[in-house]
Amino acid sequence: MNIFKWLGLELRNQYISYMLNPSTQKKIRLKREQKRQREQRPHTVYYFHQVNDPYSHLCAQMLKPLNDEYDINLVPLVVGQPPESSTPEPQLYHHHSVEDAAMIAPYFNLDFKPLTNEIDSETIRLAQCILMNTPIELFADNAVKVGEFIWSKNLDALKNLCVKDNLMNEDTLSEILEKNDATRKKMGHYFGGVFAYEGECYWAIDRLPYLEKRLHSLGAKKTNQGWLVNREESPNIENNSKSKLCIDIFWSARSPYSYLAMKPLAKLREKYNVELRYKIILPMVMRGMQINPEKGIYIIKDCKRIAEEDNTPFGNIIDPVGKAVERCYSMFEYAKDNHKEEEYLHAFAKSVWAEGRHGYMDSSLEAIIEEAGLNWEEAKTVLDTDEWRSETDANRENLFALGKWGVPTMTLLNADEEQLLTVWGQDRIWLIEETIKLMQE
Repeated sequence: MNIFKWLGLELRNQYISYMLNPSTQKKIRLKREQKRQREQRPHTVYYFHQVNDPYSHLCAQMLKPLNDEYDINLVPLVVGQPPESSTPEPQLYHHHSVEDAAMIAPYFNLDFKPLTNEIDSETIRLAQCILMNTPIELFADNAVKVGEFIWSKNLDALKNLCVKDNLMNEDTLSEILEKNDATRKKMGHYFGGVFAYEGECYWAIDRLPYLEKRLHSLGAKKTNQGWLVNREESPNIENNSKSKLCIDIFWSARSPYSYLAMKPLAKLREKYNVELRYKIILPMVMRGMQINPEKGIYIIKDCKRIAEEDNTPFGNIIDPVGKAVERCYSMFEYAKDNHKEEEYLHAFAKSVWAEGRHGYMDSSLEAIIEEAGLNWEEAKTVLDTDEWRSETDANRENLFALGKWGVPTMTLLNADEEQLLTVWGQDRIWLIEETIKLMQE
């Protein structure tokens, strides 16, 4: 690597480290709160609703409870489809979202039983017009009704919500959507089902608890009742499973979520004696996909708060994209042959996501190999070989065959290699555990 690229990585590391530093975040929040108080503004929470997004439908069911429980000014805005640069595989993402939202809804006491995967453009336009013309005080109720009607294919009921004056011409509708999309981008996000408050975004039900805690810390909670977002968990039971279970984990060295998934997955292995099988995947940008800046920034900030919650080191980052990933993968088979693949991948991920090491350097890789309990003299004999590429190609094909495209994707299998559950994202490791509990019961 030339000196200019090295310097660029170092400068980026310093900026990200400063941005993610807890004291920096604390100062930023304090300044924003002081400014809000000086201007005598209420706690204003923006909510971005996408009518054909299943996560938005789940969030819509939380709007009234959120408004009732917290002293906030809730500002709902209807947005359009996410930009292409945030969804490399839009069809796969949409089908995944519908399936995922339907699986998790009952655990949060929410309702989502879709009778369709696709909402046609006419229905989307009608739903957008209805909600754009809904008074703010009625938005929560109408958003839930609209969602229920479009996902149950009840077009007649949807039309009954619409009065003639609600219909807009295409230009007016597009103008409002573009304005709301621009507001969402300015606030730092790209999807529907997003809450934004004073410089931070909270995506979907999974991140709403972070917003609750922030509002509570500012004294905005009206009652002493518990948190609104409460996921129901099956009771813990003694591990009495005699059947062999394993989890295939599609994992990328450039995915911070892949790194954050390793600790809870290890706990799952210890608790239920499941086998973890890591399958390496090339990062999306090394497969020709691009992401927009706001997505990259949001992901890093989001991972930082997850890491803090789980007490996982994170934030001293040197992006491993390119040579570092390739050199890491070239020694993966060696680590696997020595039954140390999990230790090896974790040591590499921790070095680039938490310790600020350049993952392509021999000195870094030697330290990683030794931390994993492996021999550097043996490992470097396969360093920079290309045999791993056939493995990542095969893993990519298997990933798409599962209907997924990103990492970490995890599949729970039984002793006969039958697929019991496939989920995407470290947020769904709890769903794997619930499935294991259900099997044991």
